[in-house]
Amino acid sequence: MTIGITQFSAHGHFATFNPYPREETVIEIFQLQCRRCGYEVEQSVTTPATCPKCHASSWERFVRPGSILENAMRY
Repeated sequence: MTIGITQFSAHGHFATFNPYPREETVIEIFQLQCRRCGYEVEQSVTTPATCPKCHASSWERFVRPGSILENAMRY
């Protein structure tokens, strides 16, 4: 019976040290809302070209209430 490192490296179960672990929670600070009908887009990084509800192309960006404080408490 031979012992080889290949059987351990195939699974990736090595202990690693990460001094800056990333948190899994993502806090959304901004929300997009259509100016004409009030439709709110969920989890959008970029502004859509048109609103899926009324097909308008004007958007407003708001800061969600309390999201800045939640983001500050992460650090």
